[in-house]
Amino acid sequence: MKALIAVLLVVTSLLSVGCSSVKTKVLAPDTAGAFSGKSLVLSKYNELPDFPAQTAVNVQFGVVGVLTAISNGNAIIRRNNIQDPALGISRQLAQGMQNSHGFNVAEADDFVALESDVPELAARYQDYDYVLDVKTLGWSSIYFPTDWDNYRVIYTAHARLISVDSGQVVAEQVCSHVPDYANTNQAPSYVQLENGTGLNATLNKSIEYCVDHIRAAAQLYNAGQTGSVAAVE
Repeated sequence: MKALIAVLLVVTSLLSVGCSSVKTKVLAPDTAGAFSGKSLVLSKYNELPDFPAQTAVNVQFGVVGVLTAISNGNAIIRRNNIQDPALGISRQLAQGMQNSHGFNVAEADDFVALESDVPELAARYQDYDYVLDVKTLGWSSIYFPTDWDNYRVIYTAHARLISVDSGQVVAEQVCSHVPDYANTNQAPSYVQLENGTGLNATLNKSIEYCVDHIRAAAQLYNAGQTGSVAAVE
C-alpha cells in the first residue's frame, strides 16, 4: 500500500506541473468584439510530456516502477503514433472562435519548444494578431484499485489566447479530464492501451471534454459554434 501511495503521489506531481499557478482568465466582452478579421495562429509543440503507463506490477517497485511506467508509456505513444491531443483541442476551439468572432485561422507550420513562454510565443508569431496556445501538461494511465485489468487515462491541458501586439494573455484556462465509469469494465484494458485503440478512444473523449470546459470557463464563445471533432489518430 505504501508503494501504491508513493507512486500515485509521483504520478500526480507529473500531471500537476504548472497547474497550481494557472488561474482562469475570462475573455473580456470588449476584447472579443474586436476579433472580426483578425488573424489567429495555432501553436504546435515539438515534443510531448512523458506518459506514465502504471500497472499493478511496476507499482510495487516505487520510483523504479514509475521510471518503468514512463518508459513503457512513451513506447506506447511512439508505437501507435499517438498525436498530441492539444492539437485536437486547439483546432476545435479555433473553429468555434472563427464561427463566433470572425477570426482568420491558420495553423503554424513550425513547432515551438515545450518550455516556450508568452513573450517567446508572441515573438515567434509576430506576423499574426493572436496566438491560440494549447499545451498538453500531463497524461498517464493507471489501473483501478478494485480492477487491475482495466485502466483510467488521465489528461491535463493548458489553453491561452495571446495578443501578439500587447504580448499579454487575454484568456486562459486549464482542463483536467479524469474519466468516470459506472462499470470499470468499460475502461480500456492494458492490451487496448498497448495497441492504441483504447488510448485513442479515451483521448478523443478528453478532447471533447476539454473543448467544452475551456470554451465555457474562459467564455471564448457560445455553445454550438464548434465544428466537428478533431479526433486523435
